[in-house]
Parts: sequence; structure tokens; C-alpha cells
Amino acid sequence: MHKHWLIAATVTGVIMCGPAFGHAKLRSSQPPPDAELRAAPKSLTLNFNEDVRLAVLTLTAAGKEIRVSVDRNMPAAPQVTVMLPVLAAGKYQVAWSALSAGDGHVTKGTFFFTVVGD
Repeated sequence: MHKHWLIAATVTGVIMCGPAFGHAKLRSSQPPPDAELRAAPKSLTLNFNEDVRLAVLTLTAAGKEIRVSVDRNMPAAPQVTVMLPVLAAGKYQVAWSALSAGDGHVTKGTFFFTVVGD
């Protein structure tokens, strides 16, 4: 009797957790995390494993937020590119939040890149 209950509980847990495996995940970015760049990038590209809508993108350096424009009217896509302002040498933190078009869940993350200059 206990064995059947354990099997039922396990199957129920797998079914309930199943959609969590479908969340959007950041596959890569340009510039990539921890990159040290001689020249400041003109844009930032985030590549996901499924279609997303970018909800939030913040860029900070030395504790100050740098204004970045995100077009929230763009259709969902697996790749999102935003133009960057002219960046000085320094370490930059990218924080992003995206809404998965497939399951409606929000995923988020952060990474850094550094502009070292010439």
C-alpha cells in the first residue's frame, strides 16, 4: 500500500515540476559575461533558448544606472538587441528580466563585462 502511495506522489511531483523545465534560459550574450573589451560595445544582444519579451534591462557602472531604451512593443523573439550609449572604460553590470512567450514565466539574471579601453 505504501509503495503505491510513494509512486503516485512521485509521479504527481514530476508532473507538477514539468513546466519548470520549459522556462526561458539565457544561452549567450554579446558582449559575453566577464568579457574584457578594448572598445566599448555599441549594442547588447541577449540570446535565449525560446521566444521572450524583454521586461527589464538595466546597465550600471560604479553604482550609477546608465539609461538604456527597451522597446517593449517588439514581438517575442529568441534574440533581443538593444543599442547602448557611448560607454567609458569601466566595469558594467547587466541585469535583465524576460517574460517567456511559451509559458508566461519570468526569468532574470545578471552578468558583468568590462571596457578596458586602449
